[in-house]
Amino acid sequence: MKRSLRRTWHTFFVRFGRLLPIQAAAIPVVLAGRNATLVSPTASGKTEAVIAPLCERILTEGIEGLSVLYITPTRALANDLYDRLNDQIRQLHLQIDVKTGDRPTLNWKNLPDIVVTTPESFDSMLCRHPEALASIEAVVLDEIHFLDGTYRGDQLRLLLKRLRHIRRDFSVYALSATVSNPEEVAARYAPDCEIIQVAGRRAFRESYVQALEEVAECAEKEGLNKFLIFCNSRKRTETLAVEAKRLWGPGRVVVHHGSLHKKERTEAEETMKSARRAVCVSTMTLELGIDIGDIDGVVLADPPYDTASFIQRIGRAGRRTGEIRIFAICDDNREVFEDLVAAARSNLLDERVYHEDLSVVVQQIFSILYANPSGVEPAALMEIFEGFVSEQAQVERIIDHLREHDHIVQKVDRLYASESVMNLGDRGKIHSNITDSIGVLVIDSNRNREIGEIVLPTKIIQGMRPFVLAGRVWSIERATRQRLYVRQIHASAAPAEFHQSTSVGAYFDYLPEDMQRKDLCR
Repeated sequence: MKRSLRRTWHTFFVRFGRLLPIQAAAIPVVLAGRNATLVSPTASGKTEAVIAPLCERILTEGIEGLSVLYITPTRALANDLYDRLNDQIRQLHLQIDVKTGDRPTLNWKNLPDIVVTTPESFDSMLCRHPEALASIEAVVLDEIHFLDGTYRGDQLRLLLKRLRHIRRDFSVYALSATVSNPEEVAARYAPDCEIIQVAGRRAFRESYVQALEEVAECAEKEGLNKFLIFCNSRKRTETLAVEAKRLWGPGRVVVHHGSLHKKERTEAEETMKSARRAVCVSTMTLELGIDIGDIDGVVLADPPYDTASFIQRIGRAGRRTGEIRIFAICDDNREVFEDLVAAARSNLLDERVYHEDLSVVVQQIFSILYANPSGVEPAALMEIFEGFVSEQAQVERIIDHLREHDHIVQKVDRLYASESVMNLGDRGKIHSNITDSIGVLVIDSNRNREIGEIVLPTKIIQGMRPFVLAGRVWSIERATRQRLYVRQIHASAAPAEFHQSTSVGAYFDYLPEDMQRKDLCR
């Protein structure tokens, strides 16, 4: 194997001296250019199992231009992967960059060899710079379990099909620690996909407690210094952060969730990486593989939604010791936790019934027509959705409905985006099917820094009542229509309200009403 990685072995593997099981199994497949789905536990080396041989292929074959798209579910994970891989890629005299909503620009005249991106930014690239994708050799789908079976996963399926119209031959590598049916999942994203599965789970030891105080007592006795506390909602995260600060001290506790500004989240991640003793209260934003250093224990403040989520969360701990320490805070839900523990020990993942999300058909129609202002023949548009919908008649109905409501226009034998849809595209709104949050931006007046975005009832703003955000209490100094200027105070307060995510796509309301009703009944 070392001879097969003549140019990349030293960069990626020499400090370990050997390959991990998933790497030994996957590298020959990736070097051969065959499609594959890699399933192995968290922190088992899946990223290097595909990136090292892909870099070897680029160097050996002298491939120029953008060669690899590495697609992640979140911007935070994209940034983390870039930070992890940048030095190694540069050692090989190759280039890697990130394209996300936070970092939207690339040097289109001098493209890197590898771009780490999200499905939405992939959509933008296909629309605005399709020529940049003409040299793609491979697409990596990281944490595929997080996307599959959602409207974002369905968007990704169709984007890969659109990419094949630009670049017919490229390989696809899907990575996950928790896929119950890898053959079925793989078939949705790539043909003839080999399943490379490596068993093995770290042992874990669980304790059932009734309050966070008990966790603090156990931590003191067992010498546990760094914790991740997982909650199912942002509001619960803020509530527990206040309690955690009372137990561990304000300087040791940080907060991480999607309504916090990027700088706040990055500081929380850096604290967890660098501090010897720290506690982070988080939603599922840290469930994925963002590097936050060695974690001694995981606290589950709420039962995860399924076994896969349970395994992902507890897998963040015990990477140094080999044993995962878990604390579950129970009230009347101990049985739920016990069922999750039993399922995880037996590796019994929940079976998901897949249904395509038709809101993605609307979003992709708009995206394709925006990318082709000279129009698209109906048959060419319909072809994109073959194999995605159960009946092509569904697509025909959606096209007719969009035309009747003046979202798209037909002239002779071609379809065009309406002016309103083209305006959406010009504002970058058609590349995402994620519903927009409608909230108020919170700004720390003392530091002139954004803290996050919240939803506050009018009565709270009018009453200038304090609230909790990022685990800190804020007093409102001044309020405008979309901004709150605040200062930190030492007092008690209730947590802020947050935008609630939805399981339906932003373009769901563009579907015919009977299709909406049928989808909601599933």
